[in-house]
Amino acid sequence: MFAEFYHYWWLLLLLPLLHFGGKYFVQKKRHEQSSPFIQHNQNIELSHGFWRTKVGLIGFGIVLLMLAVWRPQWGDNLEKIEKKGLDIVFTVDVSKSMKALDFSQGRTLISRLDATKWLIENFVQKRKTDRIGLVEFAGESFVASPLTLDYSVFLNFLKNISSDDLGKQGTNLAEALNVSLGRLDVQSAEKRGKAIILFSDGDETISSDAKQMAKLAAEKGVKVFTVGIGSEKGSPIPEGQDGFGRIIYKKWKGETVMTALNPDPLKTIARITGGEYFHAESIKDLEKLQAKLKTLPQKILTEDQVTPQSEQYFWFTFFGLLFFSAGILLPPNIFAQK
Repeated sequence: MFAEFYHYWWLLLLLPLLHFGGKYFVQKKRHEQSSPFIQHNQNIELSHGFWRTKVGLIGFGIVLLMLAVWRPQWGDNLEKIEKKGLDIVFTVDVSKSMKALDFSQGRTLISRLDATKWLIENFVQKRKTDRIGLVEFAGESFVASPLTLDYSVFLNFLKNISSDDLGKQGTNLAEALNVSLGRLDVQSAEKRGKAIILFSDGDETISSDAKQMAKLAAEKGVKVFTVGIGSEKGSPIPEGQDGFGRIIYKKWKGETVMTALNPDPLKTIARITGGEYFHAESIKDLEKLQAKLKTLPQKILTEDQVTPQSEQYFWFTFFGLLFFSAGILLPPNIFAQK
């Protein structure tokens, strides 16, 4: 009810000071009025009620002013806040091929997965009112974050995904689309304002199941924007380090395994759903994706929000000054005895 009370607790010391000061003031006036000299020279005799009323008004006014300093507040209200936005699921490939070191920050090489995280983080920071979710996939899929407006929670989940999260390897695009569509609640009557942004280095071919899921997404009004991550020239897959700190790359039959971006399956999915394919090598490559999302019809998202308590100190200040002034200006002849 009162804000920042602990800052002003010392004002309570004024209460006993006011009490004893007022008592002393009244007793002094009584003594003065009892003096024969004073009584002889006064045309009227002030009653004891005058001084009690005067001190009472001043004291009550000071108490109200003290309460005003403590900023009384009340009136919490739960309101429905409507914001326009999209439902977006970020679907991220976490297969072992995403460990390939295609990207660099300064002189440091970073993996395709770390580059994807960086791209998504920068992308999300430019969104304001979208509900966003996160699905990671390889040979199977997993919901890392449900749809949320809390971007800090989303980014925390994003930070923690890795290529070791899923035991089944591969690039199962059909399963990834299926789980992502489930996050968007495509069974509801609302078919607007939903999108999937799929980050992957592609697969050798696209299965008939993946095409079928892409057609289902299109029927539900969900556009899938695909983002190709990595180099089309191919890069080795690191598996660890030797005793000298040198990177050990994955080998097969004595040969270093090379993994290259294959954009064709990603282009096919985007085309079927009415989305678009992007090749991302930097954050600037996703500016076009930001522009495309602006063209999607936004839906109204309803959010519960508690309105701040309203400040009530004005009334305490007003009546405190009123009573204090009345006590100071109280005319003695009101209580005069003829």
